Amino acid sequence: MIKSMGLVLSIFPYSESSLILKVLSWDRAQISIIAKGWRKKPEPILRFVEYEFTLYEPKEEGLYLLKELSQSRDYSSYASTSTWAAAEAGAELCARIIIPPSDAKQYYTLLTQYLLYLAPMQENAILIFWRLMLRLFSMMGIGIRLQRCDTCTLSKEPFAYDASGEIICQDCLQELCWSDRYTPFSPMSKKVLRLLPEIANHLQDIHLTRSDVTELNQLFLSYYAAHQKQTLKLKSLSVLSQFYV
Repeated sequence: MIKSMGLVLSIFPYSESSLILKVLSWDRAQISIIAKGWRKKPEPILRFVEYEFTLYEPKEEGLYLLKELSQSRDYSSYASTSTWAAAEAGAELCARIIIPPSDAKQYYTLLTQYLLYLAPMQENAILIFWRLMLRLFSMMGIGIRLQRCDTCTLSKEPFAYDASGEIICQDCLQELCWSDRYTPFSPMSKKVLRLLPEIANHLQDIHLTRSDVTELNQLFLSYYAAHQKQTLKLKSLSVLSQFYV
């Protein structure tokens, strides 16, 4: 029997009385827990709530068996629907990436801090989501340098990007005869990329259109796919994008 602190990322019904919990654990990274009979209990298990779990080690299908739990902290309240969507996107991202158990505490701390920061925000939460992606990429060893040209490797303002998330400066793009491979960034996208490491200080200065959002989502998702050799599709990110026109 073990005890582990964990944040519930998603919940699925399992039989008439049980649940499957997808949990980011403080010390074991992502785990799946079967909560037998819990659908009939008066106190529900909630998403985005941190619990201290008492568990039996997995015996079948890699599922831990829930013995009991106690609530520690609630991260489930947000100031707007769009901010809730950003919380969903962060949780979905952390559920999809590979987190080594040895690094679980670092990722757990980052996600819970992200959710805490989002809670009072009314708008522009997608900017904080992109900052989360930036930090996760760095932790995964695939850090993206937003102010460096991937062609000349010099520190220059990003001018355009390609299908692999490669960033190129204007000087290098002009020298290439196959410049149609690249899509120029919008002025607002350039501004976001310049400010993203400290974007929390500039939230009131950013006014995104759906085109800007689509562009930057494509950059980050393409970069991930090129470096991890697998596609990353986040349904919640598509929902979050719909709040921009």
